[in-house]
Amino acid sequence: MLATTNPDGPRHWLKTKYLDHDAELDLLSWHFRLDDNPSLSRAYVASLAAEYVGLWKRRMIDGAWCVTEGAVYDMWDEQQHVVDSLPAMRRLWLGIDYGTTNATSAVLLGLGNDDRLYAVAEWRHDSRQTRRQMTDAQYSAAIRRWLAEQQVEPEWTFIDPSAASFSTQLWTDGHPGIARARNDVLDGIRSVSTALDSGLLRVHSSCSGLLSELPGYAWDPAASDRGEDRPIKRDDHSCDALRYAVHSTAHEWRHLLSGGI
Repeated sequence: MLATTNPDGPRHWLKTKYLDHDAELDLLSWHFRLDDNPSLSRAYVASLAAEYVGLWKRRMIDGAWCVTEGAVYDMWDEQQHVVDSLPAMRRLWLGIDYGTTNATSAVLLGLGNDDRLYAVAEWRHDSRQTRRQMTDAQYSAAIRRWLAEQQVEPEWTFIDPSAASFSTQLWTDGHPGIARARNDVLDGIRSVSTALDSGLLRVHSSCSGLLSELPGYAWDPAASDRGEDRPIKRDDHSCDALRYAVHSTAHEWRHLLSGGI
C-alpha cells in the first residue's frame, strides 16, 4: 500500500503512531519538498509558494512537520502594516463577528485603487466593558447607522455563520448583500497571513479594536500538545471579523499576490 500526505503538527497521530516508528512497523517513509516534484513547472511552484507563509509554507512547501506556537500573525509589524491615510476604494466588503455577552465587531475591508487591501474602519461594541447588552435589532440599527455615517454600502456583508438570528435581523431591516462567512479557521488565518506577509493588507489607525488584538492573537499551546492547530479563543472578535472579510473574498484578491505588490 502507498499513501501520500501533507505534514501537520509534530504531535499528529499519523506521525507519532506510525512515521516515528517506521522501522519497527516495517514502513518506509520519504520526505519531499514541493519543488522535488519534476512534473511541476518552476512558475507553478513559485505561484504556490507565494500563497503560503510562515507555518503553512514550512508545511506545504517545505514538507516539515512543525508545531503551531507563538503569535498567529508573527509577520505583524505596526510600522509596516498600519496607515494613517487611505486611497480611494473601488470595492468594499464588511465582516461581522457577532457576540451577545462577548464583543461584536464589524470590520470594513476595502480594495484600494492602488491594488492593496485595507481594513478601512471598524465598529465595535463590547457588552462586558459597557455593561450594556444589545438586541439583534439594536446591533443592526447601530451598524447600519455607522455605515451611513461612513457614506458607504459594502457589496457583501460576511457574517459569523453561527449568528443566524442576527443575519435574519439585518435582512429584515433591508441590509443588502448578506452572506455566511467562510469560517474554516485555519484556511482563513492562512489567507490573512498571506495578505499581511506579502504587503497586500494594511490596517487604518482608527481600527482600535483590531490593532489591540492582532499582536496578541496566539496559538493555543495546550492544543498544540494534543496535535491540534487552534488559536486561543480570547480577545479575537475583531480578528475574526477581519478573517471573515479577507477569507470570504480571497477569490477577488488572490491574483494580486503575483503582481509584485
